[in-house]
Amino acid sequence: MFRRKVTAPDGTKWTLGRRWLPRWKQIARADPGSAPDLPDGGFDDDTGIFATIFLAIFAVIAAIFLVLVLFNVVAIAVELMIFIVALFAGLFSRVVLRRPWTVFAKSERMTHVRHAVGWRGSRAQLDAMASALSSGLEPAPGDRR
Repeated sequence: MFRRKVTAPDGTKWTLGRRWLPRWKQIARADPGSAPDLPDGGFDDDTGIFATIFLAIFAVIAAIFLVLVLFNVVAIAVELMIFIVALFAGLFSRVVLRRPWTVFAKSERMTHVRHAVGWRGSRAQLDAMASALSSGLEPAPGDRR
């Protein structure tokens, strides 16, 4: 990502740039709950015991196969689809809906944040902030953190 570095006359080093994504809030984790109880086999004869053992071994092999092969394929496909949908949603919101860019100037002590509509507007805001900071002035009023 392209970041611009500016040094103020008092020696403070500033990093300027655009935020491509908003700051995400931490999502509360869901309680998975308890596992369901498995039913008893209910077999009274020897054939039922062997069938239960055979089915248990088959279930373990099938589970290993699903975990090692199919789950990875499905997980990669789902992640790829989420990425593609998020990319198109971001492009749509920035270009068509004219969602403002978040432009920031960050030092060790404070951060200045501005919002500018359009790529050219955000570039002009970055240039204005860089020239103000390099000349020792505070940027134009806006969010300060």
